[in-house]
Amino acid sequence: VLGSIIPLSIPNSRIRLIRFIGLCASLLTFSYPPVPRIQFDSPTAESQFVGTIRWLPYENINLYTGIDGIPPFSVVLTTFLIPIRISVGWSSTESYGKEYVIAFPIREFLMIAVSRMPDLSLFHVLPESVLIPM
Repeated sequence: VLGSIIPLSIPNSRIRLIRFIGLCASLLTFSYPPVPRIQFDSPTAESQFVGTIRWLPYENINLYTGIDGIPPFSVVLTTFLIPIRISVGWSSTESYGKEYVIAFPIREFLMIAVSRMPDLSLFHVLPESVLIPM
């Protein structure tokens, strides 16, 4: 998400800098996922890297995150494809280049959140939210 906040403050005339920051942010995100994948214990059927966030404490609604079998590979695939996609669109997005670069970190965050969400209520909302930046 930080990869889409920083380019917001840069004027549209500096499109090469905006693209470079977007690419660096996506490459930085790509460098993170191998850590959970290496530490992931695949024979175990339980969720791993489980976390709880108090979302609406007055209603006692919590947000649960965790990884089971397939998501480590989908996270790596997502973070691998985003830098490629930004690189492919480097010269073909002359108009709306800033918006193009800003949308990818948001989509990447939402796609990773989908694969980390064992909570059914948000698991059904997040896939639809990936479509918003499109």
